[in-house]
Amino acid sequence: MTSHLFHPHGSALVELAPGMLIAHMHGDWNAEMRALIAAQMREKVAALNAAGPWGIINHMHDTLVYGPDIYAQTRADYANRPAGSRLKAVAFVIAPHVEGASLLRSRFDTLLDGVIASRVFTDSQSANDWIQTQLQLPDTAAPGAGN
Repeated sequence: MTSHLFHPHGSALVELAPGMLIAHMHGDWNAEMRALIAAQMREKVAALNAAGPWGIINHMHDTLVYGPDIYAQTRADYANRPAGSRLKAVAFVIAPHVEGASLLRSRFDTLLDGVIASRVFTDSQSANDWIQTQLQLPDTAAPGAGN
């Protein structure tokens, strides 16, 4: 299932794949656009949780130049996921040509430290492979502990 969000500042395409949610972010982002994509992603969580452990790939296509509130809200959304969530890992795809990649990629390298397993990749296949590996790892926390 694929959903589209369009906004004057940016747009997102959200794909549901087996054990995975893939979000393609285009253009500039503001708090409103971030809230819209988060809500759209949450609509798919019940189906993903019912199927087993799952992961997210956030594919940043155009820019990483966002206001500080976007980074803070992204971290908060993952930190405050429901206790029953079976989300195990989050990957970010940031190709070298993305605006701000050389300066801002490091924000994504550490964005979710202490919250959930996460990594940054320069291509989709590497991100997909890593998510699949993470889904095979045994749970390290007790059931319902929010992992």
